[in-house]
Amino acid sequence: MNRTFLIFLMIGSAMLIAVIGQQKPTIQHDYAPWDVITTENGAIQVFGMTPGKTTIRESKQILSKASETQLLIAGNKNQQRQLIAIHKDLMISGVISELRLTYQLEQNTLNELYSTLDIKPEAPGMEKSYSIAAELEEFYSSTPIASITYIPSINYGEEVILQRFGTPTEERVISDTERQWHYPEIGLEIQLYSNQAERFIYSNPK
Repeated sequence: MNRTFLIFLMIGSAMLIAVIGQQKPTIQHDYAPWDVITTENGAIQVFGMTPGKTTIRESKQILSKASETQLLIAGNKNQQRQLIAIHKDLMISGVISELRLTYQLEQNTLNELYSTLDIKPEAPGMEKSYSIAAELEEFYSSTPIASITYIPSINYGEEVILQRFGTPTEERVISDTERQWHYPEIGLEIQLYSNQAERFIYSNPK
């Protein structure tokens, strides 16, 4: 065999191994965004988790993946705060997706957490996010999930959503590029955008 060919073959194999080694392992989850189960007490279960019951620690076991916890501060005048565990690069029913799990915490607790981060007060504007130290994440890991936000890497489109969920009980027009469909019987809000993929937000029915 030609020596030059062997050299190129060895270099190509090494590069292929390096690329494969850099890829993140992805676990396939068979849950789909329309697989919403209503339990006997009226709560919902989606992606194997139940808002108000499943804890942040349990969610990591269910999803078999670590998360990054961030404190989100809304850009509006009230600057409402949320603590969110973000699971990126999940494979859900064949779609690369992101799940955002909101901690079920009172605003007073979130305000106290905010004060420990030594953040300079800022005027309302764009939404801001701040990473949380691992020890703080562990401290709050027994907190139940308040809501689950599913962000797919694809746009399902209105036709598929209507086939899976039916006609929404309510539709709200937020702007020229955003609408909301509400399914209160299963605690679901779908945010539809003209310039990006939909977002599915699940919480227990009121």
